Amino acid sequence: MKITKCLLFSTLFMLATCGMAFGSGATFRISAVGAKLSQPNDENAEIPTYQLKTTVGQAITLVADGIVIPRGQGPMPGDIDAGAWLFDDEAFKLVPTAHAKGDKTKSVIMLEPLKAATKTRVRFVGDILGRYQKFDVIVEVAEK
Repeated sequence: MKITKCLLFSTLFMLATCGMAFGSGATFRISAVGAKLSQPNDENAEIPTYQLKTTVGQAITLVADGIVIPRGQGPMPGDIDAGAWLFDDEAFKLVPTAHAKGDKTKSVIMLEPLKAATKTRVRFVGDILGRYQKFDVIVEVAEK
């Protein structure tokens, strides 16, 4: 009797979990504060790529917002399970941000370009609701 109850509950749990996973979605929205970020070259690409132009010494803030799309509803903020910004520390200086550390729906980084006449990739890698995703931002730096 115990085995059949356990089997029944585990089967129901699996069905409920699978239904939620297939009926919802999650992704990230990449944006820039104080700079114009292009639309991604292909949103459905394995790694969507954005373009951004700036000058030496002008700090840029990149934000990855966690977005959850529940079944039958519109997009809403969602907690990021893991997220990191990767960049070349010879091309950028990391600048401390005033971003609230308790906000789990965003991953924020502020960078200051150090070299002119360069194109450098800044990559965001993140995991939200078990969906691992990557995004690239190609930063083109010009003289002041």
